[in-house]
Amino acid sequence: MTESSVILIVGAPRSGTTWLAKIVDSHPDVLYRHEPDETLPSPEPLTAEALQPLLHRWIADRGARTVSKRPFFPKSFQSGWARGLRALFAASVSAASRMPAPFAALGHASIPDLLSRPAPRVAIKSVRWAMGAALLARTMPSSRIVFILRHPCGQVASVMRGNRQRRFDLKTEGTDMPFDEAAAVAFAAAHGVDDPTFQALPDAAKYAWSWRAFNEPAYAALAVQPNVHVVLYEALCTEPEEMSRRILKFADLDWNAQTLDFVSRSTLHQGPAGYYAIFRDAVAAAENWRKTMSPNDQAAVRSVAAGSPLARFWPDLVMST
Repeated sequence: MTESSVILIVGAPRSGTTWLAKIVDSHPDVLYRHEPDETLPSPEPLTAEALQPLLHRWIADRGARTVSKRPFFPKSFQSGWARGLRALFAASVSAASRMPAPFAALGHASIPDLLSRPAPRVAIKSVRWAMGAALLARTMPSSRIVFILRHPCGQVASVMRGNRQRRFDLKTEGTDMPFDEAAAVAFAAAHGVDDPTFQALPDAAKYAWSWRAFNEPAYAALAVQPNVHVVLYEALCTEPEEMSRRILKFADLDWNAQTLDFVSRSTLHQGPAGYYAIFRDAVAAAENWRKTMSPNDQAAVRSVAAGSPLARFWPDLVMST
């Protein structure tokens, strides 16, 4: 297990990154770390010299937030009893974190991996580290980066729903926008939308500028690298097995029965799915915004996203110009 062959899954929040990461995690040879940059932020500016030590710290992070994302899968480098014990420990630590003192202190305990041998590969997921991913791709050619894009209306609809349900920590004091508003404002200004005009926009349009501010620079930096694979969320939902096979092949991982089983179970769920649920009706998840998002909000997103060079991935955005 080396940092140089790490698999990174990256994309904007609410773009399907967790499901995609769990598809990769379902491989028996993969050790998974979930958003370690949330607790161990990347230094700014990030240099090539700092990259490997940073990855080492992320891989070594065994905090509950980083290693407790379910489901857990059988691994080639972990015995069955060890997997069961680790799952029990992870559940206990997570439960302790929600309890009053002094039990809450146990929520900060590290959760051991209980490996019988080093994991052949490590996968890391992030919803922030797009530009760091570009440096990783350039600096470590043996690494593999999978970058996921979601239709802006689908992503914005999901973020707006989460904001209404108060599922996000607000990023900027004095605003109700759960994203880096300063980055969105700066990006919009570079495209001719000054701050007063931006502030007068409907929320859906502001979210769309955030979508552009994250995805356009990330795509420009990543798509030109040979060790980067770009996947559309909608394609993953409509052709989950075929897309998953391509992703694992790109990551130099063999197709296997465990991944096939997870892909099947995670895409055919019937009934309601929670906001952060991995098991859901995938096709419905990709298209649900067309029924639940108001026509005015859809139009607001399209008015912004239609000017993006990424609009070509979704014909309905191109036709709306």
